[in-house]
Amino acid sequence: MSKISVLIPTYRPGEYISACLNSINLQTLGKECFKVYIALNGSDDNFLLYLKGILKEVCFEYELFNLPESGVSRARNFLIENSKEDYVAFIDDDDLISETYLEGLLGKSSEVSMGVANSYNFETDLSSLKKNYIGKCFEGLSRVTSSKYKSRKYFSSPCAKLIHRNMIGEVRFDENLQVGEDSLFMAKISNKVKDVVKTDKDACYYVYEREGSATRRKINKKNEIDRIFYLLLEYVRMLFSMKYDVFFIFSRIVATLIHGKKIII
Repeated sequence: MSKISVLIPTYRPGEYISACLNSINLQTLGKECFKVYIALNGSDDNFLLYLKGILKEVCFEYELFNLPESGVSRARNFLIENSKEDYVAFIDDDDLISETYLEGLLGKSSEVSMGVANSYNFETDLSSLKKNYIGKCFEGLSRVTSSKYKSRKYFSSPCAKLIHRNMIGEVRFDENLQVGEDSLFMAKISNKVKDVVKTDKDACYYVYEREGSATRRKINKKNEIDRIFYLLLEYVRMLFSMKYDVFFIFSRIVATLIHGKKIII
């Protein structure tokens, strides 16, 4: 019986998605233990045919959805609601995972513990890796960490971890945001996470430094100011709700201000 829902949103995918799916196909975890859900969003039929052709080569169970409207948050929310396994693993369509990724995470995760993996960036292939902010956090963490503040870098992205569905509950990605929605989502589920547990170092999530990806697009300053105020209001609401770790939420407020200042000035 499948235990993990692997959720992949994709928009006008290129050749990189073939490498992503192949890395999933090579998992040491038994194919019966996970199912892959892919949401092609806002793309024409040529991309749908392209994906169907690639998926003929994989051995894992999957479902492919074709959504008329674009938006990564909308696609992720759809996949959350249309998958059923106990655990959720988010993977971006241009990233890769090591062969032991899913097996390593499953062995460290529970309803209250979030398994977290090592992480690197790469530009063209895995022969030249660069440590990213999540990977640096991985090195500094204890095997088990209950402090949200110390593990806060892992709450900035839904990737490189395995999340039990009970942690997610009714929380969804904010479709009003195009930047910052990942951190807000993770912050909102943080009160359901008792601790984070590290995998072995060889369970890795590899982030593709691709030109044109959502994190590398030019920012409109007016939109950025609006986004910062929106996020700050959300975090302040969380702070005063008394449901969340105060130091952790305050760190999200500070990080939002610092990130906004760098872009605006």
